Amino acid sequence: MRKSFSIILFVAIVTVFGCKTQEQIDRDVMVDKMNVQMVDAQRLNADTTLKLQQLEDRMSQITGQVEETGHSNRQDFSTQTKTLNQKVIALEESNKNLDTRVAQLQTKVEEQNTYLQQVLKSLNTISKSSAKKKKRKKKKKSSAYDTAMANYKRGKYKRAKPQLQTLLNSKKIKGRRKARVLHNLGMIEYMAKRNSEATIFFSRLLTEYPKSTYSKNGLLYLAKTFKRMKKIDEAKATLGQLISRYPKTKQGRDAKKLLGKL
Repeated sequence: MRKSFSIILFVAIVTVFGCKTQEQIDRDVMVDKMNVQMVDAQRLNADTTLKLQQLEDRMSQITGQVEETGHSNRQDFSTQTKTLNQKVIALEESNKNLDTRVAQLQTKVEEQNTYLQQVLKSLNTISKSSAKKKKRKKKKKSSAYDTAMANYKRGKYKRAKPQLQTLLNSKKIKGRRKARVLHNLGMIEYMAKRNSEATIFFSRLLTEYPKSTYSKNGLLYLAKTFKRMKKIDEAKATLGQLISRYPKTKQGRDAKKLLGKL
């Protein structure tokens, strides 16, 4: 009986103490978790505090840089303003100098214009007198010879012929001019198909002025006049003379062609 009671008592004691031990374990586990959570919270708080401190330091640096930049910008702006003011003053001074220079130049231009007007008046007077003199000279030079040649060039042969004959009979012209008069009279007669008169003028040209520049043309048309008059031998002889004297000229080449047709 006593033995059974002892066993029961032992079991009860074990049971009681066993239950307390489990509660203690659970409590210890809870405490450990809380400790871990507290440590984590403390670590997080420390990290947050560090980040805040770093952020504050960065803000302080930025604020300092901004203040320094603002001060530097203010200094640069002040320097630029002074420089611009100096440039404006220099430009104003330069503008004043330019105005003075322009005024001086304008005065000189006005003086030059006055002088030029005087010169132009003098030149106009001189040119008018020169023009009058030239007109007088032209009137003198534009004699019967010039008038006759002008009419001949324009094809006004009816006017030119009597003028040329008057010149020829006046005996006032000589040399090249006379050779030209004879040549032109011969051409007028040739174009009018007055063959005898044409041969007379061309023959005189070749006899009196054989070395004239009009000789080669005179020879050619003299030969054509002979051909027209059916005087073939005289035409051939004249063409042969032209070819021998002026072989490389246009008249010389025309003479060869004409001779081949006779």
